[in-house]
Amino acid sequence: MKKTVEITTGAFEKPYRTEAIWSDSASHLKIIWKQKHEGDRAESRYEIGLDKESGICTIRRSGDIRSEMVFDTSKATKGIFTTPYGVMEMNIVTDYINMPSLLAPKFEISYKIEEHIEKNVFSVRIL
Repeated sequence: MKKTVEITTGAFEKPYRTEAIWSDSASHLKIIWKQKHEGDRAESRYEIGLDKESGICTIRRSGDIRSEMVFDTSKATKGIFTTPYGVMEMNIVTDYINMPSLLAPKFEISYKIEEHIEKNVFSVRIL
């Protein structure tokens, strides 16, 4: 089902509003949207996949820059970014993953890249 969403991340100053495909079942949550960033030749496609049974979430980006970040609150994981300048690998420590509910209609992940001091909070909120 298409929904209007607002995406917030520490990587960008302002939230991004767009239409996303939102699929929520008993076992999985999937959110897909496209976004063009400054300097990109084309839009990037983002896909969030959350396995509700394991609690593990993956965010994939395809386009000029490709990435896959895995979030698991039970252990440190890896994030891989493939850019025109080469491949970057990062260690990710996930603080929490919140599911959308009637009281809080947003999906949210709090995590830290081990090489950085600050935590980042990424969220997708249904408008």
